[in-house]
Amino acid sequence: MKRVNLLLIPAAAVLFSACSTAQPSVAPDAKTLKKAGDKYYLVPANTSSPSSAVDDKVIAFYHKIGVAECQKGDITWEELKTADRINAIMRNGSKEEGIALYKKAAKEGKVGCAHPLSNEAYKAYLKKKK
Repeated sequence: MKRVNLLLIPAAAVLFSACSTAQPSVAPDAKTLKKAGDKYYLVPANTSSPSSAVDDKVIAFYHKIGVAECQKGDITWEELKTADRINAIMRNGSKEEGIALYKKAAKEGKVGCAHPLSNEAYKAYLKKKK
């Protein structure tokens, strides 16, 4: 019995540490189809995204905060709670606070970019949803 108790201690420690680490609240498997301009994108569910593709200034900013895969023709997305916090800081806080929050959100996978779907990928997604 003592041996079982000794095995439970490391198991509990592993479980506790895994549950207490920062994990993204955006489920990478759950995707939503969004249209921006004349293109379709798959973005994580429960996120907000603009109705137009990024420009060079936005791409440079996203690269600066740690989202390296952002490129011309993409759209950005933000987890809904994170978007609310970012908007509040941008209205009431400093630019530095806003950038720090964006960097943290990028590191946690709560902001990102989505590439446009090809026609084939769009049709395959629609077919899969039926």
